[in-house]
Amino acid sequence: MAVGLVTVGLWPFAFQPPNRASWLKDRAGLSFQPDGIAYDPEAADWSGGGPPNQPAVFTMELWLEPGHVPATDLFDILTIDDGIFPPAMVLYQWRTELLLRVRDRARHRQFREVGPSGVLTEQMPRFITVTVDPAGTSFYSNGSLLKYYPGFTVPNSQLNGRLILGNAAAGKHPWTGNLLGMAVFNRALDASEVVQHYRLWTNHQAEQLTAEPGLAALYRFDERDGRWANDLSTNRHRLLIPQRYAVLQKRVLEMPWGPEPIEWSDLDDIAINILGFMLFGFIVYRYRGLVKSDARGRNVVWAVCAGAAISLAIELTQVWLPNRTSSATDLITNTLGTFLGALLASKMQIRAIPAEKASDTRPL
Repeated sequence: MAVGLVTVGLWPFAFQPPNRASWLKDRAGLSFQPDGIAYDPEAADWSGGGPPNQPAVFTMELWLEPGHVPATDLFDILTIDDGIFPPAMVLYQWRTELLLRVRDRARHRQFREVGPSGVLTEQMPRFITVTVDPAGTSFYSNGSLLKYYPGFTVPNSQLNGRLILGNAAAGKHPWTGNLLGMAVFNRALDASEVVQHYRLWTNHQAEQLTAEPGLAALYRFDERDGRWANDLSTNRHRLLIPQRYAVLQKRVLEMPWGPEPIEWSDLDDIAINILGFMLFGFIVYRYRGLVKSDARGRNVVWAVCAGAAISLAIELTQVWLPNRTSSATDLITNTLGTFLGALLASKMQIRAIPAEKASDTRPL
């Protein structure tokens, strides 16, 4: 039983899995699948050098084609990572919604977010433009305004970090889809410029954007080979597409109340953890009962310690598995499941004793 739990907890034992971010074969672009990532190894100031506490002025353009994503989690398309949790800024997908999330330590959930729904449809190419200025944030799709959020601003300090595509720094939110091109400007485009850029991208003339003022990065993803995607702007950034998938900030025993607290989508995993270790706790208690049937309390403690030790070994080993997450939540729920299984076995043993005594009585 212990070997089975360890096998399930660590399967498929992928210590160096392949990176599932790859070049598209039939056109320019990058394909992202789970356990895929591309990132700039160097941090950059995407605000253009403005005062840290002042509202930023910038534009992000992404020509993307969403793939199939489950409806129970969020998936990071673009992250600006400054090494702190939660990340400084994330543009992510949740169902069909496109959301811009910004870290905000003053709030209970530690972030603010806005974004339109119904914009990201599976296998439907979209040219997304997000403009931010001191007045608010605008979302465009294929050159048309989707939603304007007055008062939602982003501090310049949130635009200083390394650029990550297709995943989070912790590796927990892999996006699925194709990214056909991307540009970042340290100024807010107006509506006419948004339309103009949409036409340039869709007509495969994005190289003309190199003459635009305020261009911070431009990726056409037309290399189609190699480990690097080159920035066509004068900044000459580069995105690494590693051969092996790697988590940039691996967390050890992440707490359930940490930067990414338990969500409703985690309840299925919690139930599986508890039920799986309940059976283990039940079996261990019954086995110990064959040796010391009169030490019920100690047998429960022994079973719980065994379950906790196995779970801890699994979680610590998962630190070395890029496609797995080391979680204190799993350790807690596994230990709880072991305790419940051992407790159930002990209650069944107590109820069985009177029946055994009754069968041993003989008439006078």
